[in-house]
Amino acid sequence: MKASFVVPSWHYWADPLKLQPMWEMYYATVLNAAGQGLDVDLIDLRGHSSGQDLKSLVETIPERDIYFFWIMKSGDAVEVEGIASLLRQRFPESRVIAGGTHVDMCTDRSLERFDAVVTGPGETALLVAAQDSTRHSGGLFVGSYSEDRFDVTPFPDRGLLPPDRVVNTSLFAQYGGEPATSMYMSRGCVYSCAFCVYNVPNELQVRSTQLLREELSYLKENYGIRAINLRDEVAIHPNRKIAEACLNELRDADVIWRGQTTTLAKREQLELAAASGCVELSVGVETVDDQVMRIINKKWQTAAGIRRFFSDAKDLGIKVKVCLILGLPGEPEDIVDKTIDFLEEVQPDYASVSGFCPVPGSPIARNPEAFGIEYIDDDLSKHAHLLYRFADDEEVGLPFRYAKEGPWGPTFTREKIASNIMTIQHWLSERGKTY
Repeated sequence: MKASFVVPSWHYWADPLKLQPMWEMYYATVLNAAGQGLDVDLIDLRGHSSGQDLKSLVETIPERDIYFFWIMKSGDAVEVEGIASLLRQRFPESRVIAGGTHVDMCTDRSLERFDAVVTGPGETALLVAAQDSTRHSGGLFVGSYSEDRFDVTPFPDRGLLPPDRVVNTSLFAQYGGEPATSMYMSRGCVYSCAFCVYNVPNELQVRSTQLLREELSYLKENYGIRAINLRDEVAIHPNRKIAEACLNELRDADVIWRGQTTTLAKREQLELAAASGCVELSVGVETVDDQVMRIINKKWQTAAGIRRFFSDAKDLGIKVKVCLILGLPGEPEDIVDKTIDFLEEVQPDYASVSGFCPVPGSPIARNPEAFGIEYIDDDLSKHAHLLYRFADDEEVGLPFRYAKEGPWGPTFTREKIASNIMTIQHWLSERGKTY
């Protein structure tokens, strides 16, 4: 059977080619290696002309027996569902199969729009769905397989994409523009933040050091990679022994790298990171208000711990990018002043300020009234993970409205939240702390 993973446009990003469609490449590689008669390629729609309508875009897609979609963000769902519907009309004998975080969180909706859906990691489930040769009214559900192990999952075959969509210099423009690409050392997350959905699985599944070594060698030899953008939810593993093993592979590969971690990373772990070529760490501080921190279930992150992390990282020569979210439940009236005071104190090298979005399936979205939210827009095309994550002109989010009074007192209007975001964005931009 001939099959394709279809990568949507990623319309909400200023530069949709900056990052790579890692999970589509992972699972295409797994399915091709399964030896079950599947021949899988990638159809990459990122960066298509903004003037090209969806129907004309779909008309460029060749016929396949199966079209796979891995929907990480609910902001992609409407476009992907439209593509799947048009493909069904063009090729009535073909099947459309979807998985990914959005499907995990919106399974019933997805069952109505695809011939089959998979939940959780896709190594086994996608193959099971592909082997079912019939269409299903209402969709075939294929659940998670506990035997799927990321430590032995083959690394992605980058040959599924043209080289210029694998490597770019923009990922490390602040560090000499080294040729760079993305990779994962682990998948999942052990935390359960109330605004987030990216903790499936709710653990850190770590790649084997042998596969890390082989992937790094493959990227250097075949693509001239000199820098790695780690896409892990937590790049520095909380377990020191595991962190050391992974970071040693990066050190031995002689590359520079950046990724995100938590402010719980201890100094000795940061020392290992610095020695392994780490030039920058992003940390999701999210908010500078203690009450909001408790509301979003990040009470494990303390003000003292944040300050200690910044001090240690700077002392070791690692630049720090702080990620903040404005518009979270329970924000005080002076959140802008408090945020600027915090930024002036810790002096991050870079900062990303985003607008809160009640992402479908997150604890806040499942129980909005408890967080003071009276309305959430049903149009998922407005639901990016966060608003203004990568550029000032990426307004997709804030698809919700607070009641005038929430459980923690007066709330902000959407207009006020957007104004707060832009105030801090401009403050950061004037100081050269955004990219």
